[in-house]
Amino acid sequence: MRMALLALCIPAVCLAQAPAQPRLSLEVRHHDFGQLAPDATVTHRFKASNTGSAPLTITSLNASCGCTSTVVGKSVLAPGESTELEVTFHAEGSAGPARKSVQVLSDDPLEPVQTLTFEADVRPEVIPSTSLVRFEDLTRKDRRQASVKLASGTSQAIQLADVALSEAPWLGVTTREVGRDLWVDFDLLARRLPPDQLHGTDSVTLQLRNPRPSTVLLKVQWELRAPVTATPARVAWAEPAGRELRAPVLLRSRDHSPFRILAARTSSPLLQVAGIAPGSAARQQVQLVLSATAPAGNYEEKAFLTLDTPGHPEFEFRVAATLR
Repeated sequence: MRMALLALCIPAVCLAQAPAQPRLSLEVRHHDFGQLAPDATVTHRFKASNTGSAPLTITSLNASCGCTSTVVGKSVLAPGESTELEVTFHAEGSAGPARKSVQVLSDDPLEPVQTLTFEADVRPEVIPSTSLVRFEDLTRKDRRQASVKLASGTSQAIQLADVALSEAPWLGVTTREVGRDLWVDFDLLARRLPPDQLHGTDSVTLQLRNPRPSTVLLKVQWELRAPVTATPARVAWAEPAGRELRAPVLLRSRDHSPFRILAARTSSPLLQVAGIAPGSAARQQVQLVLSATAPAGNYEEKAFLTLDTPGHPEFEFRVAATLR
């Protein structure tokens, strides 16, 4: 009988002598932020508790990327005490589905490292089909149209508040709503383009009130067909240094109208334009000359020819050289 009582007492004594230990318990280990705009910053607080029998110390929170910041509400928890682990996600720089993690380090002897995770779907609220519209190889008689689609990245329809266009009497802009999306239609009249320019860029700013107040900037680039062309279009040399280099360039009028070269200049004194004829012709030939004094190295230069052609007052020519 005495031996039986002794056997019953041994487990109780052992239980009483077991060391007190902390225990970290995370109520929820995952959070879904859902769909976010690319510039969104969101925060979630995870609940952490000490379910052990000794004080628990949370030593650190280690995020898997720099887009996540963390804050520990209280780093030392008494048995039965709880706190919040704050996790903030900065969506800027992310696109599409994002899944991140945060390691929670503590002095829990059973699980010293536990992991929190979160996910988000980073999606633009407005998705333009393009931000740059190009009208190229234009003649003064042309009329061109182009459209840009602003697709809604949310369940809400895009609503336009205002349209602002840079001073451009040659460009018409209209908008139309199709379902949740917004279309921007451009109509360019080349005859209204500046008479002394061959190319330019205009901007259109759209103020949106929905899905939320925001701004969308679209650029429109236009380029007229040059009335004078050059063959070759670019000169490139790869030669030993110390000798003069020459390259003939033929200028031709597209409509066979005579033109005259009024002047020439270059981006470097080492580069010259020679052989300019004094009269007018539909075809003009010049020589690009790189001086023999040019030292070894790489060169990217330009030659500029002033013409009497309407709408094309200056012709730009690119010259590259690699001298060994």
